[in-house]
Amino acid sequence: MEKENATTIKGEILLGIIFALELYALPTQFYLLLQGGEFTFFSAAVRFFSFFTITTNSIVFICSAILLFGGKSTMNAFFRKCTTITAITVYILIVGIVFNLLLRSIAHLTGHHRIVSEIFHAVVPVLFFFYWMFFVSPEKISFKTIWFWLAYPIIYMIYTLFHGFISSFYPYPFIDVTKLGLETALINGVFVLIAFVVLSIILISISKIRTKTA
Repeated sequence: MEKENATTIKGEILLGIIFALELYALPTQFYLLLQGGEFTFFSAAVRFFSFFTITTNSIVFICSAILLFGGKSTMNAFFRKCTTITAITVYILIVGIVFNLLLRSIAHLTGHHRIVSEIFHAVVPVLFFFYWMFFVSPEKISFKTIWFWLAYPIIYMIYTLFHGFISSFYPYPFIDVTKLGLETALINGVFVLIAFVVLSIILISISKIRTKTA
């Protein structure tokens, strides 16, 4: 019992760190966007949430907040499910992987911009993976669940293309229809979706293995 309590406390401490990092980084990033002076509050909000990085880190923030302060609510029960946390882990790891493999070399950031970028793309993905790995009770998740998990990135890509056609703004260079053309942008989007599938298979497999050794 004492060991379980100690593990729970460690998990909550880790969640608290993630929550605190997001509580700093998300508002700071929005403030930095507003500080540029080229956006109204509304247009800044639209631009802000046009980034998969922001929407996914916001999900992590909401998840950590509810797990810490949600008590016995229905939302707490939902976010505490292994399936839910595994899906969020896939999303935030993709944020880190895509940035560090494709975008870090072209992102020349300084000051607070660099700090929040590292939180979004490196620190939080690693910490949330550790939380999933060491403090979430594993379950046997069906591989069919991946199709449901793909709804979020697919909806995001559809929105991004639609918004891009209207505004000519594309948040990431590998889906910039203006520069790459629609076919290339769609192909790149498919590769990203494949990365989601592969990572989902890996995490589900780990969860299945952990249920056998638990």
